[in-house]
Amino acid sequence: MRSLALLSALCPAVLFAQTLPELPQVYLETCYPLTNSVLTVCNSGCDYANGQLQQAINAAQPGTTILLQSGHTYSGSYTLPAKTGDAWIVIRSNVPDSQLPAADKRIDPGYAGVMANVRAPVNQSAFTFLSGAHHYYMMGLEVSTAGYVYDIIRAGDGTQSSVDQLPHDIVFDRLFVHGDATLGTKRGIALNSASTAVVNCHISDCKVVGQDAQAVAGWNGPGPFKLVNNYLEGSGENVMFGGANPVIQDLVPSDIEVRNNHFFKPLSWRIGDPSYAGTAWCIKNLFELKNAQRILVEGNIFENNWSHCQSGFAIVFTPRTQSGASLWSRVTDITWRYNILKNSDGGFNMSGHDDQLNNPVSTRILIEHNLAYGLSNVNKLYQFLNGLEHVTIRHNTNLNEGTTTSAGGDPSLFLTFQDNICGYGGYGVCGTGAGCGNNTINTYFPGSTFSHNVLVGTQGGPNGNPSQYPPNHWFPAGVSAVGFADAANDDYALLPSSAYAGAGSDGTDIGANIDSLTAHTANVLPGVWPSCSGIPTSAPSLADRSRFSVFPNPTNGLLTVHSPTTASGGVIALFDPTGREVLRAKQRESDTVIDLEAVHASFLILRVTDARGALIGTERLVPLH
Repeated sequence: MRSLALLSALCPAVLFAQTLPELPQVYLETCYPLTNSVLTVCNSGCDYANGQLQQAINAAQPGTTILLQSGHTYSGSYTLPAKTGDAWIVIRSNVPDSQLPAADKRIDPGYAGVMANVRAPVNQSAFTFLSGAHHYYMMGLEVSTAGYVYDIIRAGDGTQSSVDQLPHDIVFDRLFVHGDATLGTKRGIALNSASTAVVNCHISDCKVVGQDAQAVAGWNGPGPFKLVNNYLEGSGENVMFGGANPVIQDLVPSDIEVRNNHFFKPLSWRIGDPSYAGTAWCIKNLFELKNAQRILVEGNIFENNWSHCQSGFAIVFTPRTQSGASLWSRVTDITWRYNILKNSDGGFNMSGHDDQLNNPVSTRILIEHNLAYGLSNVNKLYQFLNGLEHVTIRHNTNLNEGTTTSAGGDPSLFLTFQDNICGYGGYGVCGTGAGCGNNTINTYFPGSTFSHNVLVGTQGGPNGNPSQYPPNHWFPAGVSAVGFADAANDDYALLPSSAYAGAGSDGTDIGANIDSLTAHTANVLPGVWPSCSGIPTSAPSLADRSRFSVFPNPTNGLLTVHSPTTASGGVIALFDPTGREVLRAKQRESDTVIDLEAVHASFLILRVTDARGALIGTERLVPLH
């Protein structure tokens, strides 16, 4: 266990200072690209016959659209090679746009009749992006299987040993990707690539007996990744990053945007449910991070998760090193806000590090303004293991029947647990060997901010006695005593007459801001997301141009960083696509010249801080060598 007394003696003023996560530094733009030529692949009268899709892909030059015939099946395993030039190659069905969902609308299986179907043979992928393949845009296709396959689509096969070898700049837009309804499939899309987006897609029947299956998973790609406005169905983990050893040294999937998705497990997979279809697909969780950093998860609905191959937690942040093979693996800088979780056997399972291994500690996790209901008593709402740091859980509304929190292993430092409505369950806030209430808080969350929480459902007694908790905790006997607008119909806004309206530490209602949460999630089930021209996330830079600039960019070696004189003495740091710092320089009075000749990467993130460590800005750089 870490010596808290020593740490406190050395730096008492900063020991318990809270640090919030960094947001993704890059957001991908997914506007449909313009092309200047067309190749057709169909039964007759086309540039290529139906069986010649691979020849068409090989022949296509950047700036080409390849049209596949609506209603026809293209059976085979197709490879996407690297091309010279940065114009896009589009592969899509030949139907008019008017017969497909609009650019801001998710595809669904009802469109299968008008799309071309690319069908993978047994144990092969429909599409594999080869080393260095880039600027491919797939739209309006059904991608299916003729039986069980491992990966329906492989954006990188996981064998590339350097970032420069990876596929990159890939967009999957309005694809209906599905495994075999009877036999299942291991994975919908493998994201072992860079700069890849999955938007407006429907990915289903990713299910396996006795092992994990995912709709989307990646472990050997640095990102950035965009997962927006998708329906995602996976028996093991609907989405997972990490979980296998990266071939690329020090790689951490980074800058991941996850918005407006519906994560779902059909109840026909659940043993004992009236709709159970008879196959015991291996169920684990809805979202898992084992190696990832700078992740924004906002405005999603997570639905249906239960104890089967694991213990029922829906959301898992547990860094794993594959028995020490990737000791750099980490789970850091997670922003989790305005999401709904419903019908699960548990909430969040979070671990500071791999069991007894010295990999980086999970840190800077923010969980705020989320709603959870229909959580059973099979497992806890929050589980803290192995000493996390800088976790902030505030303004959440959770109707859970299981214990509020459990803790074990090293203590978690810099915890804020504030302004939440949670189910008390059987024991409230408890930790291994420490009892419940203040004993657990002092043992496992020393120096934490633990206040203004409403723990619902206890009748009092030793575990629910207010004297066992810090001041400003409340213990209503049941949901009806909280003052929700209409809990019977899942409206968990507080009435003005609620004792907890305006009672938060910041003067607002305790619990989630339900109005804002509703606005963030209103379009998840309809599957609508603003078109690319209306999304403010396409800007690659977070810099304030009036205060900060770099030139030239792109650059072939020498780079000048111009920042205000107040930044003199600050730090200029460069990070490669894996998130690894590759260069550091001291900021001079106005202009600082940096030589990038020895730095090799597909792109770089430059970060400037002033002498106090305050962020001035970040910028994405494109080296030309």
